[in-house]
Amino acid sequence: MKKNFLLFSIVAATSLCAGSDLSSAFQEGKTSGQIRYFYMDEDNKGNLKDYYGSAVGGYLKYETGSWEGFKAGAALYAATYLNDNISSTNTEPTAGNKGSRYVAGLMDTVDLNKNSLMNLGEAYISYQKSKTKATVGRMKLNTPFINTEDGRMIPTLEQGVWITSNDVHDYELQTGYINAFWNRSTSDWKSVQDSFGYGYQQGKAPTNVNSNYGNGNTNTNGIYIASVTYKGISDTKLEAWDYYIQNVFNVGYLEGNYNKQFGDFRVLAGAQYIGEQEVGNGGNDDRTKAYMDHGEKSNTYGAKAGIGYTDSLLTFAATTTTNKGRFLFPREWGKEPLFTFQKRERSDGSGGSNAWLITLDQDFKAIGLNGLTSKIGYGRYYKQDAKNAVLNKYGLPSYAQTSVDVFYNFKGPLKGLALEYLFTRKSAIANTYETPASSAYVFGKNDITLQNIILNYSF
Repeated sequence: MKKNFLLFSIVAATSLCAGSDLSSAFQEGKTSGQIRYFYMDEDNKGNLKDYYGSAVGGYLKYETGSWEGFKAGAALYAATYLNDNISSTNTEPTAGNKGSRYVAGLMDTVDLNKNSLMNLGEAYISYQKSKTKATVGRMKLNTPFINTEDGRMIPTLEQGVWITSNDVHDYELQTGYINAFWNRSTSDWKSVQDSFGYGYQQGKAPTNVNSNYGNGNTNTNGIYIASVTYKGISDTKLEAWDYYIQNVFNVGYLEGNYNKQFGDFRVLAGAQYIGEQEVGNGGNDDRTKAYMDHGEKSNTYGAKAGIGYTDSLLTFAATTTTNKGRFLFPREWGKEPLFTFQKRERSDGSGGSNAWLITLDQDFKAIGLNGLTSKIGYGRYYKQDAKNAVLNKYGLPSYAQTSVDVFYNFKGPLKGLALEYLFTRKSAIANTYETPASSAYVFGKNDITLQNIILNYSF
């Protein structure tokens, strides 16, 4: 079915643009793209292995103009290492011979010896009538759970059908079906069931043995998604999402946000709820091969409040997942929407957990530095004991995280060029069970410093 969707998109796009009377669709077409440079440094604790890598790549996209409401588009994505120390043999013996967790993601975590990759990331046909648009083929989606998670060289991309409508006043309706992914940090498209665990660690099953839901062991025919967003209340946005992963699990997501400007002051508040439950057999009758344990459920709650003055915004957020079960969502498909999310770590896999985060957003235009902004965050993330596989899938000890994210968007003749510097420091605040012979709960998880320099030129 994955190949059928792509074939349909290509045939439909070819048919759309086949006639000479459609030449205007080509003439009005647009070429766009991005050139990206990425440097990452992964500094693990003490004498544990460190990693670095620099890469260049990007994408080139062409989309036709509209013809009777139809458009067709395609985009080629590519990346290559310039310099790195990533390989299948450069591993840490005290951590079970694991290698880089972060830098390896710049290219292909499935084949650490691969130095470049290229693939067709987008190939679609769309049809728009009034304020309703339908797209079929390979595309780039941005939803709370399934999104680009664009923090490496190439983002996560999806294949399927997607419909968005704003024809109902004050409402945005979205629905779709996904049957394949190009997981970030991999080089191949995979069906939904084969994308589970592809390129990412699978952690522990609640039975305290290594999970094995990857390698095609998860059985599903795809993902069905529906959402409704309501904007009819002044300064307020309410949204509800449902993700049904056939035979595996269901995710219900509610979020509400209030954002109001009072002269130079700004006030915001938000709340969110995530409810999950196993569907079918969680992906497999064998509990060690099931993505979600048989009968497992989880509830996650979040809240945030913030106050801003002129170009500054201070925000406090908190998240809690009850001990009823683990909060789960495949890292292969996107970053999570939790208010306490910080770049370079996830809450996926945690139950009976609590977190809080304070952030300061600053725009420096008032002092004449137009285009310069920053975000500074400090959070504490309290997990169950690292050896408690029932509520701590990845054996991640509680930690504190500090992040400094600085952005500069160039102006004038360099318009389109953007620079980002991201600094992240994670420090353990719970038992890591570290011994001279073992760093399994530290290496790549805690007492680690990450530095990133990203340069993007978009056109």
